[in-house]
Amino acid sequence: MSKVSLNTAAKLAGVSKSTISKAIKSGILSHSGLTTAGYQIDISELSRVYPAALANIEPVASQSSGPIADASGLAHTNQLLMQQLEAAEERQRRTDAMFEDIREDRDRWRQQAAALLSDQRTRPASQTGEYEGETALSASPAPGFWLRLLGRS
Repeated sequence: MSKVSLNTAAKLAGVSKSTISKAIKSGILSHSGLTTAGYQIDISELSRVYPAALANIEPVASQSSGPIADASGLAHTNQLLMQQLEAAEERQRRTDAMFEDIREDRDRWRQQAAALLSDQRTRPASQTGEYEGETALSASPAPGFWLRLLGRS
């Protein structure tokens, strides 16, 4: 990039010369060198500290009017990028399918857990270890030792 003087840098940044000078002295803005003409400030450094400076700079036209690169190299690069994109899309499809399977499994397990917690399934009496006419809740517990001893059963 090109270098500008303190006065030009101040005009480009839209601030005063003293503001630029204070920024240099405090270390916020660096300069390339101090000549007899004054500080030499790189435009890229000025645009780093004062982003509005980029809006004021006219772009420099390119010196060469020839092609940037040969077309076969660009075509090969384009083909490689397309292959990488297709591979990434395939990985994404597989990942999405795997997540969908995991969601379905989760939902099945959630339904089973809800059924067990709410005891929606009925069990036959022969599996519970009870007689057909009895339930576990209707049987009262046997009286304790002291109640039996004192005859209060």
